[in-house]
Amino acid sequence: MQEKRPDAKVFFITLNTSLTLLDALMTYLPQLPCPIKCIQSGGVWSGSQRLTNPNKVLKSKTSLKVYVSPTQGFIYYFSRESIVKETDDWVVVMKEPLVTIGMDRSNMYFNLMAGLNHYYGFKHLKSGVQPITRLDYRVSGLCLFSKHKSAERRLFMQMQERRIKKRYLAVVDSSHPPVNRYTNNESLNYHHKAVASEFGKPAKTRFILKSDHLNGYHVYQAITKTGRRHQVRVHAATAIGPLINDELYGKKTNNRHRTIGLVANHLKFFWNGKWECIQLSSRWESQALHWLALGAG
Repeated sequence: MQEKRPDAKVFFITLNTSLTLLDALMTYLPQLPCPIKCIQSGGVWSGSQRLTNPNKVLKSKTSLKVYVSPTQGFIYYFSRESIVKETDDWVVVMKEPLVTIGMDRSNMYFNLMAGLNHYYGFKHLKSGVQPITRLDYRVSGLCLFSKHKSAERRLFMQMQERRIKKRYLAVVDSSHPPVNRYTNNESLNYHHKAVASEFGKPAKTRFILKSDHLNGYHVYQAITKTGRRHQVRVHAATAIGPLINDELYGKKTNNRHRTIGLVANHLKFFWNGKWECIQLSSRWESQALHWLALGAG
């Protein structure tokens, strides 16, 4: 599992004269240990545009938002053993926790998408692999990526039509009484987080107990009939108990870098006239529970 990633520091600067991007950072942020690394890692923004060319000339009055993190400049190491299944069109991989899927604003390289592009040798990230299914930073499990634009369009259309199905392992601690089967039909509304509401969007999650006491956890198979944001997390909290380390819907904590008890272990989508049903192996499921144990407490 990757090192726990510290939060990036954010700096705001406005140029008084025209300068290259590299000269601007050296002039206004002389404390940066390696400004070129900050630029190449994708941590510099002008409005909604990421600036990655250190020689780009910026006009006077240009405002910059600069993210600085100790992990900038590092490339996520992707190993072939993390590939669960692939074709010439797409690849399904096992995502470990504490790794982002797409590019975040502070760091271009410390994420799964960049690691996959580096692994396959794609030089231009926009024309390389693209994430189709997504998982939160602290969640592990199966992720689907397209390998070219045609596949991206076809798979993304399935996502829009809600034809790509996922199942999860939901893990709660053993202090909550186990429930063999439970279906939660609470509709969900959204403010800063998902909440059960009779006026919300329809949502349905079925929980089936897999193990009533594994390493101090209860492990459930969670089957979603809808795909709402944080659906499994909020439905688990009101049905079987909050997921391990889920401070948003369970016990409060100040540590945002601990693995959440949620593993995407089944993926189903339609391709070339047949359904692709991909299941996480027992070895990877055990590994996911091990990562969870490392971050528990």
